[in-house]
Amino acid sequence: MDGEFDLNYFREEIIKMNRQEFANLMGIEMVTLKMWEEDPDSLTMRIYKEIAVKTNYTLEQLFSLKNQIFLPWELDDEIIEEREELLKKILENEQSFASSLLEIEQTKLGEDAEINVAEVKDYFEEVKKIGPLCRNKLNKPLVAFVGSSDAGKSSLINVILGTDLMPTAFQPMTAAINYVYHVLDKPNNIEGENNTIVIRADHKLVVNISNLADIIEADEHVIAIGKTNLIREYGLNKYNEEDSEENKGELTYIFTFVDAPILRGLAFIDTPGISANEKDNQTAFKAYQYADVTLYLSQLASFLREEDQGFIKQIMDSSSREFDQNGRVPFNNLLFVGSHADSVGNNDISEIFKRAVARFLNVQTSTYFTKFGPTYSQQAFRSRFYSSDIKNPQLSQPFKQAFIDMMENVLRVKVKQSMLLQKNVVEEMIAAGKRIEERLTTRINSPATTESLKKYKFQQIEEELLRLSNTKKEVSIRDFHNAYAKIFTINAIEELIKKKEFKNKQDDKKQLVVLLQNMVDEKLQTILRENSSDFSSKMDGSIKKFNDFFYSENFDFTNLFIKSSTGVAASLGVYGAFSVLFGSLGNLGGYILVTQIASLLSSVGLYGGTVSGAATAISAIGGPLTLALAVLVFSGLVAFNIFGDGWMRKYAKQLIKQFERLSVEQKYSLEIAKYWDDTAKITAEAIKKVEEDYVQHQRETAQTIQAEMPFLSSLLELIESYRIDF
Repeated sequence: MDGEFDLNYFREEIIKMNRQEFANLMGIEMVTLKMWEEDPDSLTMRIYKEIAVKTNYTLEQLFSLKNQIFLPWELDDEIIEEREELLKKILENEQSFASSLLEIEQTKLGEDAEINVAEVKDYFEEVKKIGPLCRNKLNKPLVAFVGSSDAGKSSLINVILGTDLMPTAFQPMTAAINYVYHVLDKPNNIEGENNTIVIRADHKLVVNISNLADIIEADEHVIAIGKTNLIREYGLNKYNEEDSEENKGELTYIFTFVDAPILRGLAFIDTPGISANEKDNQTAFKAYQYADVTLYLSQLASFLREEDQGFIKQIMDSSSREFDQNGRVPFNNLLFVGSHADSVGNNDISEIFKRAVARFLNVQTSTYFTKFGPTYSQQAFRSRFYSSDIKNPQLSQPFKQAFIDMMENVLRVKVKQSMLLQKNVVEEMIAAGKRIEERLTTRINSPATTESLKKYKFQQIEEELLRLSNTKKEVSIRDFHNAYAKIFTINAIEELIKKKEFKNKQDDKKQLVVLLQNMVDEKLQTILRENSSDFSSKMDGSIKKFNDFFYSENFDFTNLFIKSSTGVAASLGVYGAFSVLFGSLGNLGGYILVTQIASLLSSVGLYGGTVSGAATAISAIGGPLTLALAVLVFSGLVAFNIFGDGWMRKYAKQLIKQFERLSVEQKYSLEIAKYWDDTAKITAEAIKKVEEDYVQHQRETAQTIQAEMPFLSSLLELIESYRIDF
């Protein structure tokens, strides 16, 4: 074996065990372990093999561990300190503001009094979220490491940290979502020298650093608290494969807090390897969707294979653009890393990247990049490609510098956005409070119309909107049928093969299937977006009529309908056309955009109540929701072996038969129908909730409103004084 094996170093620094723990693992006495460590010659090959088996390492890795340690990477101290100083100032103001709010509440309402006016209550709850909302923007950026199980994600994290924290013994290794934070981020209720906690929870539960302390306090999902050896014990596939029928929907989260320089400014998420199995894929998706930055790793010798391309497209499509400096630096939170660079010649790396870009673009539509903006292009995509090798720092130097530059930019953007958010939220909250104050003043003497007429109006608008939704369903299915028929003809597929210069080879046939999937998906997306935009515009006009009807009573029908729509959508877990209504040019589209963000922020405890001020908060999560349909029928297709002249036409015929056998068009049509049925379901439930809100609205008396006006005025005065002098 190359290198030397130091058992004491391996036990203390690599697997983080004391002597008693290691002796128990090996099933030996302490005196035997002491002899092994003090006299390396006493270690036989049989003992080496036993250590490797018990610790899930290979013999080669045991004898090369010390060679894998590099100096930890670091970010510029100035930008880290700037973020920390701003965060400190925001926290101090938040505490002062919370104290003042409590004083106002007790003075104006009394210790046991409740707020009876809905608008005042909602506004007060929203005011309480100002501090957390601004603080949230300064959260450490999360960097997700994504890629296949053999890409070396865990090894790269170890290099960046300068320690063998993450297990890398065999692949596929990681099966949990591993969060790595700085030791100073550790919650106070992780006591003593413990620095690792394992959480096992249903995939629907959001588990992150913001609610980790509460989860520990509740002690409902905590599996273990201890040292970093828990990563190996609970983070491997062999632990997570023990799922029973009852807990198969659960995920394992591991939080580790270590003293590494770079973690002062960011945090890592190590994800399971994609394509290993379906559950690991879902776990990886769950992890990177919360990340600010994504590093996609792929072995350089097989860089960005067909299996990678679907994941890459999904990452690019869903990635935020908030760090791109208004488009001047496209894809500035994405890096694509070719690992194990020493396996290819240095002169071959550029050619490998060039071919990878060509393969990716060959299965995309010609307008793929244009949807991101004018500066997004093939060249911008290629500029995010870098090589890396954990054993050769020289090969990794350009990537290291690109990563550091990118993360320092992300931190600067977060600092600037936080200062702007603080300013805008205060201004918008003041404006919203004054509007509420004016409406309540008017409502004190506002007459009410007859209840029977109101009941009829609610029924009328529900019928009108449901009729509109059903019409759009029929039109969408018809448009998709026509589009599908044009794509899946023998001549069209044959021309596509010629245009893309596909050959009579299995790989080219697989790429053809991927390209057809993307063409169908894009056409479906276009049809639904166009019909949803028209739905939004027509709904805008309908709702405006009803809003005007209730205007004399200051009942904001539009706002309550949209707030109810987003609440219903979130509770049902479906969005339908409500996921793209912000694309409309009408007022309703703008409302939907704002309230979606308000609803989402409310669900994570950062925003809530009415929609006033929510527009500024859009940037806090990187933008609005996007349309996503999970139709994966093409994965069942096979590439047929067809030889001789005329193979293209024969293969096209075989593909079309396969599509018919798998009922591809019908499955897409069912998704379209579900999309519009979900829209109708949300609409009906939203109308019902608005009607309930109206009943409650009518019960509010002028006397109740009048009694709470001083409280609202005091809130406005406090907000006007809540500004940070940056």
